[in-house]
Amino acid sequence: MGDRRPRGQLEGAVLRMLWEADRPVSAKDLVAGFGAEDAPALTTVLTVLERLRAKGHVVRTSGDDGTARFAPAQPESSFVAGNMLTALTDSRDRGAALLQFAGHLRDEDAELLRRALGATQRKPSVSDPREGGTR
Repeated sequence: MGDRRPRGQLEGAVLRMLWEADRPVSAKDLVAGFGAEDAPALTTVLTVLERLRAKGHVVRTSGDDGTARFAPAQPESSFVAGNMLTALTDSRDRGAALLQFAGHLRDEDAELLRRALGATQRKPSVSDPREGGTR
């Protein structure tokens, strides 16, 4: 009996493969993308894909040959941002969570956030006519 993967690892691997693909792929394509020793069973991959579809992370389509094909429902950046926002929303101390997060950022990540936050703050508010917005 082989070693079991940590919980969620296979879902993460499948999502990464879908994001890297330039088109919807079949479950067989995904199995082939794993190393020969690491490849899960086709039925396992189909179960993972169905779970990801039920969570809204994957969409299922049919290829020209009728084979089920799968693609990510959203770009990786949107998926990650959603997870970050969910974790922050679920935190009992949002400020402490933000400070911990910020303390682990690389300098270039922190600078990117500073620029993004600055750009957001400079935009006129739709609800504040003093800033050139409209009601």
